[in-house]
Amino acid sequence: MQPNYDEAYVAHLFDEMGPSYAVMNLVSSLGFSEIWRAQCVAGMPIAAGAVVADLMAGSGECWPYLQRRIQPRGRIVAVDISPVMCRRQQDRARRLAGAPVQIHCENALALSLPAASVDFVVSAFGLKTFKDRQLAQLAQEIFRVLRPGGGGSLIEISLPENSLLRLPYRFYINQVIPWLGRILLKDLECYKMLGVYTEAFGSCRAALRHFQDAGFEEVLLKQHFFGCATSLVLKKAPAA
Repeated sequence: MQPNYDEAYVAHLFDEMGPSYAVMNLVSSLGFSEIWRAQCVAGMPIAAGAVVADLMAGSGECWPYLQRRIQPRGRIVAVDISPVMCRRQQDRARRLAGAPVQIHCENALALSLPAASVDFVVSAFGLKTFKDRQLAQLAQEIFRVLRPGGGGSLIEISLPENSLLRLPYRFYINQVIPWLGRILLKDLECYKMLGVYTEAFGSCRAALRHFQDAGFEEVLLKQHFFGCATSLVLKKAPAA
């Protein structure tokens, strides 16, 4: 099975997974998805009052970690391509008391946000749905919307570089997770595609050069839990 990077297909895929996505993330990762989201947010020097763009925001799972950092005057700008996920974001925003959330249902590759309009960008588990050329485009968009001196933290499920760990991990994401999805969603194919995307993506190492080429002053690659997840921490140079 080959990954499909078409915008409409990806939106439909996450529309289908929307009702079970948060639970599946938590169960299938044995709780590590929440640890990794917390680490992703902790990777940035976010201060109270910051404006943070949450790209490929899902149903807003990163927001509790962000709100603790940006209150009382900060703001979250959430972006997701899936209408179902955006509706789930609206429900979460109504339930959560804290920093306001502005929701944009759009492709992160063509953001409607003005240039230099956010202090930080965060993204958890959305990079794998982009092919190489799209990752370059995403890097340029993130650079464009960040203010001088701003930063970003992007985390993604990854294939461990250690071959002894890679084989059982591949079996888990390609066989076990789809069957868990079938139990929760009655759909094997949706969660099988997540394994297909992960196989094609590999790790954040594949996207490293695109963010370097986009003009960031600093791009750091980090590994989490022996490479089962990787992240990129970005820093845009301050204004001269």
